[in-house]
Amino acid sequence: MTEQELINILKDMYANAQNGEKVSSIHLFGIEYAEDLINKDIRKIAIEATGNESYQTEIAKGKKLASLLKNKQLLKTNSSKVIFENSKLKTKNIMLYGAPGVGKTHNYKRLITMIENGNDEKTIFDTISRNETTNDFDNSVFEDIKKEKRIEFVTFHQSYSYEDFIEGFRPNEDGNIELDKKGGIFKRISDKAKENFEESKKETLELKKEIIFQQKLDNFIEKLENEVEQNGYYAITEAAYISSIDNDAFRYNIRRANPIYKYDLRMKFEDLFEFEKNKVSTRQDVKKLETINSLANQHATYYFKVFNEIISDTKNIKINDNEIQKIEQKNFYIVIDEINRGNISKIFGELITLIEEDKRDAYEVTLPYSKEKFKIPSNLYIIATMNSTDKSIATIDIALRRRFTFLKMKPNLDLVKNEEAKKLMEDLNEHISKIINEDYKLGHSYFMKIKDKNDLKFVKEYKIKPLLEEYFYCDEENYEKAITILGLENEPNKQ
Repeated sequence: MTEQELINILKDMYANAQNGEKVSSIHLFGIEYAEDLINKDIRKIAIEATGNESYQTEIAKGKKLASLLKNKQLLKTNSSKVIFENSKLKTKNIMLYGAPGVGKTHNYKRLITMIENGNDEKTIFDTISRNETTNDFDNSVFEDIKKEKRIEFVTFHQSYSYEDFIEGFRPNEDGNIELDKKGGIFKRISDKAKENFEESKKETLELKKEIIFQQKLDNFIEKLENEVEQNGYYAITEAAYISSIDNDAFRYNIRRANPIYKYDLRMKFEDLFEFEKNKVSTRQDVKKLETINSLANQHATYYFKVFNEIISDTKNIKINDNEIQKIEQKNFYIVIDEINRGNISKIFGELITLIEEDKRDAYEVTLPYSKEKFKIPSNLYIIATMNSTDKSIATIDIALRRRFTFLKMKPNLDLVKNEEAKKLMEDLNEHISKIINEDYKLGHSYFMKIKDKNDLKFVKEYKIKPLLEEYFYCDEENYEKAITILGLENEPNKQ
């Protein structure tokens, strides 16, 4: 990038920043464009762009920080640009809505890419709302998110339920009904985001303690596996025993004398980590903890005995502080397509409150099936799409409307290159807007791939005409006018 291009970019950033944000804006410039500033005159750029020589220090600091973070792999480079993975976007719930074919599904990828790239809120919303182009963003950013499994995609429908979305009972491999421990699609992505968010906040000393406890836990698991293999169980007390091990918990039962009477409960490792974090030393300490699941409080005796077994490990564990790398905070996303086709109140349940931006990280609920405490982290974005012509739009819960920021996607004639197709789209939408309303206008995607008359004829007959039949159902007069505009007036009416 040339020096003049850097000056122009910095001018825009400086002009758009509020008075209190000037310094951070300049600092961010140094971070984002570190590689392009390597051989440039930072002082000249600062003076020409801001008129203030003192800002060269902030640019230099930003450049140095980017270099350090890049070396620690906390930043990644793309197209000679350093990209922050952690956006500061305040809006976490975004709804893309509009008529069929306006690019809602396509634009969620662009929206996510802009969030990842650290674009400010106004730039993101203005760009998406204008819907000007469809291929001017780097798709590799979105592909990286998919590879890192930081995104989930789901389509709502009339049979979709809370049990699918959050948690519920499902048949296992044996055909028996049991609680799905992983939870529904929303709970899974939310748990991932929460784990990343909490890990990123930990300091080196805390991470070191957790690593040591994890190694002690691993040693205990190895000992436990041997005993389960030999005896069929590991005794916690005369009444309780561990029967097997999951990836994130011990499975335990009570009343070993009566094997028919089983609970098949789960002692989650995260609760045992909470014991370590809070330095519990008695069973009463466990009962007082508010950060653990209700089952851990209820069965404090069993949990505390297992915890004591773990920490009593006397093996010498040495950790080099230089080997401890802080976890980078990242964004996670769930994309809900056709959100208005589902029963919102039923699917979201108590989470309709937790998704609010000011409730993230702070408010939590106890889930009805697992009894686990659950909250939604601030690094999880909920992006939904909604068809504005769908009759079920009227059923959108007012509570959901209040919790989402709505971005209307409009048809864009400029994206249609074939002149005949463009004229047809313009005339049809004028008629539709006049007779019904503008929310029913045809989207540009119907016309974008038309190259010749054969393409146009196919789209008219098999894509647009059926849609018009639906739009003007029981309105013969206006349907005939639409068909005339379509140029199919001589075709038999198939209504």
